Amino acid sequence: MNDTAPDTTPAMPCAMTPDDVPRRVLGIRVRRSGEDVLLGYEDSALLLDGAAALVYTAADGTRSVADVARVLVDTYGIDPREALDDVTEFLADLTARKVIEWHTAA
Repeated sequence: MNDTAPDTTPAMPCAMTPDDVPRRVLGIRVRRSGEDVLLGYEDSALLLDGAAALVYTAADGTRSVADVARVLVDTYGIDPREALDDVTEFLADLTARKVIEWHTAA
């Protein structure tokens, strides 16, 4: 029997779709230095620069995965499919680190 409390953070959708809406987890310490973003969480720190900082910042709970990918396309002029693949992979990594959670439909 497991005596630990259940995790109530909204988990990543089983199969993330372009319509899913990521948001930054509350309580993460965020420090900005120029275009870089330093995240402090649990006993860890994570430095995000360039596209990674842009994706984290764009995951504000109002934009879908596709919208976040479009920010990369508009900023860096990369292929939309490549942007969507990269954003999906990066958001999955941030979700596993408990830095991103998922907005659940009401």
